[in-house]
Amino acid sequence: MSKDNKNSFFSFINKINFFKKKKPPSEEKNSVNNHCLKYLKKKEESSLSGNRFINFLQKKFLKTKESLHSVFKNIFFSKKIDSSFFKKLEEKLISVDVNIETIQKIFNNIKNNLSAEELKNTKLVFKFIKKEIINILQKNPKLLFLDSKIKPTIIILVGVNGSGKTTTAVKLSKLYKNLNKKVLVAAADTFRVAAIEQVKNLCENNNIPVIFKKIGSDPASVVYDAVQKSISKKFDVLIIDTAGRLQTKVNLMNEIKKIIQVIKKINGVGPTEILLTIDSCTGQNALIQVKEFNKFLGITGLVLTKLDGTARGGIVLSISDKFSIPIRYVTSGEYIHDIHFFDSKDFVHSIFKF
Repeated sequence: MSKDNKNSFFSFINKINFFKKKKPPSEEKNSVNNHCLKYLKKKEESSLSGNRFINFLQKKFLKTKESLHSVFKNIFFSKKIDSSFFKKLEEKLISVDVNIETIQKIFNNIKNNLSAEELKNTKLVFKFIKKEIINILQKNPKLLFLDSKIKPTIIILVGVNGSGKTTTAVKLSKLYKNLNKKVLVAAADTFRVAAIEQVKNLCENNNIPVIFKKIGSDPASVVYDAVQKSISKKFDVLIIDTAGRLQTKVNLMNEIKKIIQVIKKINGVGPTEILLTIDSCTGQNALIQVKEFNKFLGITGLVLTKLDGTARGGIVLSISDKFSIPIRYVTSGEYIHDIHFFDSKDFVHSIFKF
């Protein structure tokens, strides 16, 4: 066979192999969605997930990023590490709401893993701190549960008044609708007329079905109807908005427990996720909220709201260190698309990128 014929033959074989390997459009789309749902391990393959979070970090995460930038840039680009170095760094980290226990844990790990000579190297210490922060944020990287065999995926949103539950419920529903999931919303905050109207209007404007009842209705009855409909109509995701409550009010916590029991009675397992919304501007009080809600309800994930509105976003690190609860999403602004899957590596790299 001549050289030209050989080249032609191999070219033809390569084309056949290419078309054999190429997935049909529907399979490719499902592949992209699976990457999103499995904690976005390959974020670069989906414009609906990782890229949006990176854009958020670049454009809206400025207050926290700039404050943390100043902490590390000003200290680590000094000529040497002297006796006052860690004291100064501690003060700066406290000023951006990193908990003292978390700071001490990082410092102790540095001193235990680096030699006396290595501790004089600012670049090496800087690199180690960055690694420690990533480890803290990734210490409990539970996958999203949308691949569960039990359908629908049921997500309950809980939190104190003003933490952003209602807007998060609609943002979350829109996010999953964009991932080609069939989504139903339950307006179980029956104590506020404004909450029911807000959910109804936002859902209707975005063609998302919503279950609601009149003001003062039993929230558990709303949830009962929503679960029944989500099963009979084969919805992929049910998102439940609940009324705001103080973490110390036992009777209000019991109301959420009642909702959980209603779900469990119908599907046999209860909700897939119980997500706690935390206002990022709350500061150290956020730790108390997580502790108490988790004690009563067993929180499975966190939603950090208004992350674009604070210069003290170090609370993200403190929450991750203190509790084995993954951060699922962050939100910003009031627009319905302002919700993003949280990715710890992108989060940390954006802070340390000078």
